[in-house]
Amino acid sequence: MQYQVLARKWRPQNFHELVGQDHVSRTLLNALQSGRIAHAFLFSGPRGSGKTSAARILAKALNCHEGKPGEPCGKCVACVEIAAANCMDVLEIDAASNRGIDEIRELKDKVRYNPARDRNKIFIIDEVHMLTTEAFNALLKTLEEPPPNVVFILATTEYHKIPATILSRCQQYGFRLIQYPIILRRLREISKAEEIEIGDGALEQVVFSSGGSMRDAMSALDQVIAFCGNKVRDEDVTALLGLVEPKILGQAVRAIAQSDLPTLLAIVGDLVESGQDLHNFCRRFSGQLRNLMVLKAGISDPALLGIPESLLPELSEQAQLFSREDLLRLFELFQKIETGMKYATQVRFHLEMGLIELAHLSQLRPLEEIIAEFASYEEGGAPKGPDVRVKGGHAPPRTAMANPSDHNPTSKQKGNPRVKSPAPEPESGRAPEPASSGNAGASSSIQDPRAFLLKIAGGVGRESLESLLQSLDCARLDGDRLVLEPGSANDFVLRQIGENLQAITQAAQNVLGKKVKVVLNKAEPQQAPPETASSQDAPPKGGILEKAKREPVVQSFLDVFPGPVKAEKIDT
Repeated sequence: MQYQVLARKWRPQNFHELVGQDHVSRTLLNALQSGRIAHAFLFSGPRGSGKTSAARILAKALNCHEGKPGEPCGKCVACVEIAAANCMDVLEIDAASNRGIDEIRELKDKVRYNPARDRNKIFIIDEVHMLTTEAFNALLKTLEEPPPNVVFILATTEYHKIPATILSRCQQYGFRLIQYPIILRRLREISKAEEIEIGDGALEQVVFSSGGSMRDAMSALDQVIAFCGNKVRDEDVTALLGLVEPKILGQAVRAIAQSDLPTLLAIVGDLVESGQDLHNFCRRFSGQLRNLMVLKAGISDPALLGIPESLLPELSEQAQLFSREDLLRLFELFQKIETGMKYATQVRFHLEMGLIELAHLSQLRPLEEIIAEFASYEEGGAPKGPDVRVKGGHAPPRTAMANPSDHNPTSKQKGNPRVKSPAPEPESGRAPEPASSGNAGASSSIQDPRAFLLKIAGGVGRESLESLLQSLDCARLDGDRLVLEPGSANDFVLRQIGENLQAITQAAQNVLGKKVKVVLNKAEPQQAPPETASSQDAPPKGGILEKAKREPVVQSFLDVFPGPVKAEKIDT
């Protein structure tokens, strides 16, 4: 006997076996049981979703000689012939090869004759969207008012190409892509019945290659069995179907997060050496970035993600490596890389340079953090935070007079800019800062205010607050209050700290181990006494340099180009 492929051997024979299309099965079954049968049906949906199978099941239910309404027996002569597609009262027409007006005229002649044996004469027109405009127009009258006991079942994969005049004459049923867990469960049943030894990892790869089509999944499984025999290994499935393993995608994601360029280049090299299609890798990697963004949005349904449940923990770990903004930027840039690969003369080189750019992009810091760091400049000093690097630029220059201890002690680890270094220990030779003179009796200074403020920022869990808190002048305990001294901090820093005061209070309580109230000391600076006439000839306070800084033109220049200012004597 000639071998029959799995897609035909395991074709659904009743509505209960039609998996993944419960809305269609339930509606048709209720219509058959109640006797409310339409004369024209339109089944539309993607390939391999069960349209033709549903049409044959409906035809068997209408013409079955022995079964109950809606439940064909599958044993009578009508059911057997319809399943084999050779029933004289059920005509299956391929509209791709019978698309003209002459074929429709011939069909109209056949409609006039009564069924030869069964109760109904049924016409199944597959790929009906291939009919010409004239053929559609010729079918309109017959489709609207067919003779008694005539039923039309139209099937198409391109619903948008069906004229509205045809749609209005049919009951429409939309078939959907089948969810991966449903396909996986069905393939397990088939493998067990066929006595095929195959693991879940190999089946998951087969299911993922199907794209939601049950027929494609069965065809791929048939091909795998032909290649491997009754014992299938995971690596054989990957090699045969030309798939990119999930662990390869995970390695690429982690390499981008850690700016591990050698690993990225090695991944591309391995793909090329194994004969993989780099465009296929790009499609899978785009899906990986999309899934990470879906997980970051708080959705962890494997069906929505289109992945097996076993891959969910690993994918969740990868999502924690990026923020939402990072993933949006990475996805947008990778789409441009994938589009450029279509026109690149050297596809491998284009992909390699694109992945390197993604790794560089993952090092960029949030804009608000950079703004806060620029706002923390001191007069004549260097920035307190780490080097500010933006795409295509360089770090702001550091002056020779900058104190290294003023820099952010939480330097980022090389390779992963998002991993925080532990807070440094206080310097042994550093003297404690004196308490404020106004509260000398009740207040106590913190041994290392910067390290203390850094611990508070780490407890808040927001990197942008590190630079803001470190721009403060001092922190001291005043009984059950923690007083933050703004010092030379500007209005932007004070406003940001004030908006996050509740989170800072909670973090400070965790660090100190007791309840405290965080207060931001916003004491107004003392006004300088007005100059008298007798002091006009005396040199200004702070020298000529301070006087120059108070000039409006110099102030505007320093706002744009913050940095040290030195006074030079010019010989005349």
